[in-house]
Amino acid sequence: MKRFVLILVLLFGVQALYAQRFRDQYPQTEVSVSYSFYPRLAAEDFLSAHFDAITGSSSPYSPGYRGSQIHCVGLLTGEVAFKLRKWFTVGVQLAGANFWADPAQGGGRISGTAVYLLPNVRFTYVRSEVFNMYSGIGLGLGVLSGFSADKSAFAGIGGADIEPAIQAVPVGIQFGRTIYGIAEVSVGTMNVGLRAGIGYRF
Repeated sequence: MKRFVLILVLLFGVQALYAQRFRDQYPQTEVSVSYSFYPRLAAEDFLSAHFDAITGSSSPYSPGYRGSQIHCVGLLTGEVAFKLRKWFTVGVQLAGANFWADPAQGGGRISGTAVYLLPNVRFTYVRSEVFNMYSGIGLGLGVLSGFSADKSAFAGIGGADIEPAIQAVPVGIQFGRTIYGIAEVSVGTMNVGLRAGIGYRF
């Protein structure tokens, strides 16, 4: 696991150095923050891990089942990206979401956190000074803490599970110059739906 994370960090460092080499040709490093609504897949994992306590039932078909009572404020994502060519950008995203629920039979609140590290690439097919349209894909890891009381056999971290994460952007747009807006249709492990945010180029 440590080797895998080390390889990801090394690849990101190489990408950054390569981007700076072409800075005079393509002087664009992008830093952005964005928000997307309810990350449904992680919420379903959280409900599944604590189903009996949250719903008061072991079966969704029993009379005691109250439905999903999972609460989340959404997924916040930060990204650093480097434009290597006018049409090709590489980056890395760090995203997180917090979940909580009140047990059906009373007791302390149950909570959990999902954090994602996602290296990604973007392919821009419509370009202008103030408007870009692109598609992209990312592959990385998700760390789910508080989802399970069991020790993760894969990660060796008590109370945390590490899972692969993949996210695709069929259509995304950026509008603006130095300060720009972001709107994406996003599908994958982190969220399914729309993502919106703001970024800065330098």
